Amino acid sequence: MMRGFSAELKVGAFALFVMAILVFMTFKVGGLEWTKKRGYSIYANFNNVAGLDEKTKIKVAGVEAGIVENIELFNGKAKIKLRIKPDIKIYKNAKASIRSTGLLGDKFLDINIGSSDQPALKEGDTIKNVTELVDMDDLAKNLINVSQHFTKLSESLYDVFGNEETKNSLKQTIINLREITASLNQTITVNDNRLKTVMDNINTLTASINSLIENNREPLTSTIANMKDFSGSLKSNGPELVENLNKATKELKALVEENRPGLKSAVESMDNITQKIEKGEGSLGKLVRDDRLYESVNKAAEGLNKTLSAVDRFRTFITFQAEYLTKQKDGKGYFNVTLQPTPDKYYILGVVGDPVKNIEVTETTTTPPGTTVKEEEKKKKMKFTAQFAKRFGNAAVRIGLKENTFGAGGDYFFNDDKIRISADVWDFSKDEEGAKNPHVRVGMEYFLFRNLFVGAGADNLLNKKSNGGYVGIGVRFEDEDFKYLLGTVPRISTK
Repeated sequence: MMRGFSAELKVGAFALFVMAILVFMTFKVGGLEWTKKRGYSIYANFNNVAGLDEKTKIKVAGVEAGIVENIELFNGKAKIKLRIKPDIKIYKNAKASIRSTGLLGDKFLDINIGSSDQPALKEGDTIKNVTELVDMDDLAKNLINVSQHFTKLSESLYDVFGNEETKNSLKQTIINLREITASLNQTITVNDNRLKTVMDNINTLTASINSLIENNREPLTSTIANMKDFSGSLKSNGPELVENLNKATKELKALVEENRPGLKSAVESMDNITQKIEKGEGSLGKLVRDDRLYESVNKAAEGLNKTLSAVDRFRTFITFQAEYLTKQKDGKGYFNVTLQPTPDKYYILGVVGDPVKNIEVTETTTTPPGTTVKEEEKKKKMKFTAQFAKRFGNAAVRIGLKENTFGAGGDYFFNDDKIRISADVWDFSKDEEGAKNPHVRVGMEYFLFRNLFVGAGADNLLNKKSNGGYVGIGVRFEDEDFKYLLGTVPRISTK
């Protein structure tokens, strides 16, 4: 008689079905294709592409036109491979720039396609015109300099207008201006007709002068000729004019000599003010000599930069995995969340659905005669994992809770982390059914794609009754994948 399907196998089958749908949606919505990629690829080179990742959208006039397919370092610059939709043409004088959807929004690559009278770019061509990102450090330094200048200006204005005498003078000046404005307004209102008459008279005078010039053109011509003759005579009398100018220069020099002590006193006062400023005396001197404002702003900028860098380094991974155990002929399911604050340190939190039962021992004492009886009960439990991992190059060690018991493990990575060989040991208290030794597992995982992997290996090597092989499949998503997936889901209007 055929054995019925267990609840764990049904759950595993359902999990595989859900993962298949998730994989299909990831490849469909995320732009990943199983067959030949559509469109054509071009390149763009930037000095800095901070915040721009693979699969980032490319937009033309705000409309999605492709994705960033690859980013690599080439001759000290970031070389970006762009996958453009086949129906969109990019011309030789096109411009590319990195922009954000908001102040703290996601980055995207914006392209101005250029002029249609230019040749269109083909497969493998490069966009020459790019607009680089604004460096936040340079911007912060400029803001610091601007704030210093504003502080100096405000101090100067306070020195000029801060005392009560100046304030009263300004107040009286404003009152006088109001009175003058009111008087002018009244005068203009009262003399409006007179002003119109004056304007009419000016127009009449202008017409009369124009008529006079027209009627006396010849006499005016003669007058200009006479002016030329006068200029010639002035030229002939030049030495006498030079002598008069020399006399005026001497008189001016005598005037300067007479007032030299006053000028000298003014220069000494300016020199005294300059020395006080250099020594840091007075409000302006303290402003010039004190660097505390710059240091305070600089420390604040450094603290903000460290905080943003820490947030940018933090990564989160979510893994769904299903396995088939050959010895138990049943399925095993995993759900793990990996928190990675730094590249060499991460934490693994997970839930495991295991077909292997755990043995619970209960002791009861009978009276009389007072003997102790042990009873064993086999139960299937939902198991939990919580481990800390430290990575050293291509190797990593893990320690912590493994399926409800203390455990440890190690990993070794190959081919840019696409292949992982792992070994784990747990259940030192031998709580699993039929266990006489700790549970030891050795296996390997291989990522077929960025988010899809397969695994196989040997399970429970130290227990002859339970050891066997396993094969499995899983999907792993990073927080960036979920953000991209949710960002591309169509929005349903509520209007």
